[in-house]
Amino acid sequence: TVPVVGGNLLPEAVTWFYTSVLKGLQMHGQHEICNSALTQLALLMYENLRPRYMELRDVMTQIPDINLEALDQYDQRLLEPSSAQRLGEKKRKDQFKKLIAGTVGKALAQQFKKEVHIRNLPSLFKKPKPEKRDILETSESGALAALFSPALDDI
Repeated sequence: TVPVVGGNLLPEAVTWFYTSVLKGLQMHGQHEICNSALTQLALLMYENLRPRYMELRDVMTQIPDINLEALDQYDQRLLEPSSAQRLGEKKRKDQFKKLIAGTVGKALAQQFKKEVHIRNLPSLFKKPKPEKRDILETSESGALAALFSPALDDI
């Protein structure tokens, strides 16, 4: 970006170049290494070219789910002449990452993956309910009841 920053380019060329970097993020941004390299490139381009090319802000407003208030704040800090207002590099990177987070696409394997929704499946194993029985009925042939019957009192 160094020759681009010092040179004179058409606004359409700068817009195309910046849009290409954002499209690269959309295509390959789910990979950590690609994401960090493309984010760094987009940050350098935006910070260095934004003061001369107002069209870059229009490109940024087209990013899905972008917070326009945060973009305005970022632009104000970027365009202020006083360097005392500038944030640290890490904080600037984090803010810029949040701004362009909507460009990062899903991995190709995840784009067409069918989500599985299973509702109200019965449990695999049902616990048997204990049956309530009368103790007199459970004994064999009523042997317990026979012990106390009046017919056996003659023994």
